[in-house]
Amino acid sequence: MQEESGVGVTGWTKVRRARVHELVIEQIEERIRHGGLQRGDRLPSERQLSQLLGVSRPSVREALHSLEALGVIAERVTSGPESAKVLATEPSDALTSMLRLHIGLSNFSEIEVVQTRLIVEEWAVREAATMATASEVDDLARTLDSMDGRDVDILRFNALDSVFHTGIAQASGNRLIAYLTGALRDTVERHRLAAMRALGPWPSVSEGLQAEHRRILGAIADGDADAAAAALRDHLRHTYPEASE
Repeated sequence: MQEESGVGVTGWTKVRRARVHELVIEQIEERIRHGGLQRGDRLPSERQLSQLLGVSRPSVREALHSLEALGVIAERVTSGPESAKVLATEPSDALTSMLRLHIGLSNFSEIEVVQTRLIVEEWAVREAATMATASEVDDLARTLDSMDGRDVDILRFNALDSVFHTGIAQASGNRLIAYLTGALRDTVERHRLAAMRALGPWPSVSEGLQAEHRRILGAIADGDADAAAAALRDHLRHTYPEASE
């Protein structure tokens, strides 16, 4: 019988531990991380993955459904008996989504995620103060300018806030830190919105948050890592008082 076509049908490792569908996800993530899958590439079929990894088809199906829900993979209709699954995003976006899934599946508390975010972003802002290019600083400034608009409500502000903070992480020069920053923020998005609403009337809250953002950006632009880290700490502890308890 002729083997089904597809990218990456060799090099898979049989799964032998519990929580099988999560380990199937880890195998796919590993292929993406090492360049074995690019956007548009076809994954082995459900049956092939079951055989390659030594797990049941329901476990493979559960893993694929999780990745489809995240937008990491998508179904492509084929003429064969099974529709093909393909990588639907760029590898960097896929890894960010999968990291977010891992954090969510691990049942960490919100305070643990927030405290980890503080540690990660403090490191990132220090590096950004020494590594950021003039173009990156300009991009961060433009994001803050967009957040100043009178018609910017809390949801739009929150989305741009994510762009600003992940932009700092990207300016650190460490791609994994940028992925982790995005994943940590996405994991507690609902809590982040609630925390901002709890600070008081939105016009004054947004004004205060913007002052903190500009203090962070000013320190990055000045190349002052200590000042940037202090500004970032103050900003996150103001937004999440429980992180300093």
